[in-house]
Amino acid sequence: MKNIILTALIAISLAGNAQTRNKKNKAVFLEDISWTTAQQLLTPDAVVVIPLGAGAKEHGPHLPLSSDFIQAEGCSELLALERKVIVAPTLNYGFYPAFIEYPGSTTISFSTATDMVLQVVRSLSNHGPKRFYIINIGISTTPTLEAASKILAAEGILMYFSNYDRPNYKAALDPIKVQPFSGHGHADEIETSNVLNFRADLVDMKKAVNDSSGKNKSGILTPVPVEGGVYNATGINGNASLGTKEKGRSSMIAFAGEVVKDIDSITTCALPEIKDRTAEYLKFEGTYVDASGKKLIINQTDNQLFFVWNGRDFRNFVHLSMDAEDYFTSLFIDVLFVKNEDGRVTKAWCKSRGENFWVTKIAQ
Repeated sequence: MKNIILTALIAISLAGNAQTRNKKNKAVFLEDISWTTAQQLLTPDAVVVIPLGAGAKEHGPHLPLSSDFIQAEGCSELLALERKVIVAPTLNYGFYPAFIEYPGSTTISFSTATDMVLQVVRSLSNHGPKRFYIINIGISTTPTLEAASKILAAEGILMYFSNYDRPNYKAALDPIKVQPFSGHGHADEIETSNVLNFRADLVDMKKAVNDSSGKNKSGILTPVPVEGGVYNATGINGNASLGTKEKGRSSMIAFAGEVVKDIDSITTCALPEIKDRTAEYLKFEGTYVDASGKKLIINQTDNQLFFVWNGRDFRNFVHLSMDAEDYFTSLFIDVLFVKNEDGRVTKAWCKSRGENFWVTKIAQ
């Protein structure tokens, strides 16, 4: 498998961001097919892979802001040669709070990052698939994926993801480094090598330096000294000058190899059992009214909560998904149910299309 991946990796690095697909691919890229083809492929047995890599996040003065995105897409191309999976479009925004002080860097909140993954997975799962895998190019994104995974498990959906902190990933990647670096590197030897392999045209090695000023420190990184921040003038955490295209090939082969193993494991393991919430949902059922007299009707069918708002019945199209205790989301309305001291639901706070309002439960 390594020889096949290496050959493909060289081809990908030469092709850059070309949109043409390798004819030897076993995988199907969702963005390349029609909905009617997707209907045939999105079966309960399908495994859907979602690459996740920041499209705009600082990676030192020598690498492009899209370094994570480049690595995520590169890995998905390698994976496509090895397994019959469905590759969804790359998610290019996520939870990256440590880098927001560097111009061009973007982040979304923890809850938004978690919700984004939940909603993408639920959208696709609605048509059949129950096994999902996230190619995770990041560290701060891991807790958001862990949170999403737990929520989805209660719905009978299995979602797994790559994680640099797992021993198998460390064992695969650490031997490639020339200079051992305890803690998490960033825009360092390995990341510089990875981007050199895929998009050498975007890398300026004259600006690749050894900067360990942020080593083993947590907090918001800052390009200029700021009280409470972690001063890091370059945005590099490690020795970027050691990066080479050859190391990048070896690194991505190793990383993709672990991803393939992960996907094989979720392809054969048992799915999580759907949690029966029928009894739990009884306390939410009923009719609620807002200050203007509009009604929110909540009921359940087949272990799912549905709603009718202001006469509009969405029960055949969307349901309320439980994202936390007493908190539900949907495409059109989010609802936080509120209990009194006796534990009885008496009202709810709602958000619908930018408007926030309270509704009070009518006594039964």
